[in-house]
Amino acid sequence: MGERTLLLGYDLCDDKTQLAVYSREKLEPELVGQTDENPDALFDTEIILEDTEVLTGFLPRIRRGEDIIVNGKRSNPVNVLAYYFRKTLSMTRQAYPSETIKQLVITVPEQTPEFTLLIYEALEMLGIGKERARIISHKQSFLYYMLYQKKELWVNDVGMFDYDGEHLHYYQMQVDRRKTPILVGVTEKDFSEGMKATEEEQRKGVIFEDIVYGAIHKQILSALYMTGAGFAEEWSDEVFQKLCVGRRLFKGRNLYVSGACYAAKELGETAKLDDYLLLDEDMISSHISLPIYTDAKEQEVVLVKAGTPWYQINQEWELIPDGENELGLTVKNIFSKEEKNLMVDLEPVSGRVERRCRIRLGIRFEDVHTCTVTIKDMGFGELFPTSNRIWEKTLTVD
Repeated sequence: MGERTLLLGYDLCDDKTQLAVYSREKLEPELVGQTDENPDALFDTEIILEDTEVLTGFLPRIRRGEDIIVNGKRSNPVNVLAYYFRKTLSMTRQAYPSETIKQLVITVPEQTPEFTLLIYEALEMLGIGKERARIISHKQSFLYYMLYQKKELWVNDVGMFDYDGEHLHYYQMQVDRRKTPILVGVTEKDFSEGMKATEEEQRKGVIFEDIVYGAIHKQILSALYMTGAGFAEEWSDEVFQKLCVGRRLFKGRNLYVSGACYAAKELGETAKLDDYLLLDEDMISSHISLPIYTDAKEQEVVLVKAGTPWYQINQEWELIPDGENELGLTVKNIFSKEEKNLMVDLEPVSGRVERRCRIRLGIRFEDVHTCTVTIKDMGFGELFPTSNRIWEKTLTVD
């Protein structure tokens, strides 16, 4: 097996797929499968079956959890997704035959807990576990992409329009340097209805120009980015020339896959963004920690980090209580700096908390504000067998 060195970004959309590998020589992403005929290295999201039938449009059905009909037979959506990943990831083996994936980041237009779980399950079937894979949204890819650009491009807010020919979304990156760590967030507006008002090329340009000036009115922006197949139409170039006045403007189709690739670099190697915290509406805004004795000293161990999507938190630890009848979790909000203690009863091991039991502590989130703490009695050798008791408590974090 080749050395695990590849830092891979992967943009998975209903119609197109893109891959990019981080180049340690150029210090930037390189598109996989780029040719003169396909300069953006965009590949149709499709599966060619044995009888030359082409399977398309399967991602929306997978997101809904529906079975996929393949050659007249029902196929589990995870199996279909795993097959597609195997097919597309094989392109990296052709381009980098002596290397294998060290860190993979897949970005999707809209991230949901259900779809995220299906992707992780499909990757597991390929031998790529969660320790080597991460799923992020297009909005998060935008943030990673910008934070890896020269700082003069994001000294103020940065705006981005994404237009696929039907849907038009505006994202604005905002950086709060007054906080420690520095907070980076993104707001979103949907202008799709406005762009549907006409199909005329000239009129479409006028409407888009009005939308842009309305969105950025009184905003101080360092740069504007334009991405999506809809901007390939001729009307866009004339509008972009007007929008360039007084600001930097960039147009391209590889922003999301490049952002995912930078995220793979950030997660797979030495972090560059330790001083920054990337947040969106699905990420929790508090650290959760627990004082424990480990490595010959007492220390506060962070169990859950702020900035983590709530649906990706499902972790467990094994602990030996040292006489306390409760676990005291410390919750610290990164915005207000307010701390509070949440106490969890050690009910399943009552009477055996003096180092005569082991417990399994589990933490998962039900939504961005609510977590469930699970305590399970694991026993302590032959003298104190497990009672198999499980205790759950639901806590409001923010």
